[in-house]
Amino acid sequence: MLEDILFGNIVMPGELIRVVVAFLGTAIATYYDIFNKKNVPDKFLYGFLAVSFVLNVVFFEESLFWFSIGVALFFSAIGYVFYRLGQLGGADVFVLASVMLLLPIHPSFAEMSFNIPFLFSILIFSGVLFALYVMGYFGWKLSQVEAKPKLQYLLMAIPYLLFAYVYSQSFLFSPLYFAFISVLLFATTFFMIYREPLMRLLAEELPVSQLEPEDVLALEIMNKDMVERYKLQRLLTEKEIERIKETKLKDVWVYTRLPPFLPFILVGMVMAILFAKYLLLF
Repeated sequence: MLEDILFGNIVMPGELIRVVVAFLGTAIATYYDIFNKKNVPDKFLYGFLAVSFVLNVVFFEESLFWFSIGVALFFSAIGYVFYRLGQLGGADVFVLASVMLLLPIHPSFAEMSFNIPFLFSILIFSGVLFALYVMGYFGWKLSQVEAKPKLQYLLMAIPYLLFAYVYSQSFLFSPLYFAFISVLLFATTFFMIYREPLMRLLAEELPVSQLEPEDVLALEIMNKDMVERYKLQRLLTEKEIERIKETKLKDVWVYTRLPPFLPFILVGMVMAILFAKYLLLF
């Protein structure tokens, strides 16, 4: 079945409706992410996921149906792990799962020569855009404060140059992939060099009384003895907040300035439709 999907000439039933609903749902979630303090209503997320599943049933195509369910569950499981680690918002996981149910493969007008999951292209483009944003915006922010860089991480340039040489000699060389890999490596190096000042830029100290569910504690810049003594968890739940309020803690550091990721997912969807065909090496 997988080979039939990847290499078969499959057109999704109800393709245009699927595309419209996917973009509309993601756009609404993005609006809340930007203008509602990254708080996307749970009812909307559940509704978006439910509508996506129902449309997948209405426009039923057996192989695509089970393929979309399988990939959505796989990425949701990975996304949940990152969510629990405070690296990904719960809304992001719901939106990506919904989009996968609606668009398991690229729309026909994306002109793909074979059918890789649409979600793969979205994550590639949105990830690169996010990396560029982090380097540009936070690089500017860091230029305005005293930030002590850890220049030893510039040594990462050595394996990168080796990789660049080997990859440029490969018959699979792709300028687009090389550019993407370079951006991601530069972003990783940037983060390692400025890790500590970056974390302080992203966090602020808040009274325990102001904590809300799904807040992410900045454990890295908090007193380690205090973190261990009170067994603080990175991702806050209502139960965890109540437990913290019963301790002697008055203030904790919270990542309040984390950039929203849904806008990058939305733009990544547009770019995936327009440019995903260039991701294929042949």
